[in-house]
Amino acid sequence: MADNTQSSNGFLYFLVGALLVAVIGFGIWYFAGQPSAAGGDADLSISVSEDGMSVDTPDE
Repeated sequence: MADNTQSSNGFLYFLVGALLVAVIGFGIWYFAGQPSAAGGDADLSISVSEDGMSVDTPDE
């Protein structure tokens, strides 16, 4: 009977691990497909210096 419990726990660990890998993989795929702001015009520019912080927005 103890062998049955150990094999059930092993399958449970495998299932949780597989789900974790799937969620991490989907997150990488989702965020890697997003366009980056470095290639285009940014809608917002934030700069931090010794004098403080400045936020620039494009004039419309």
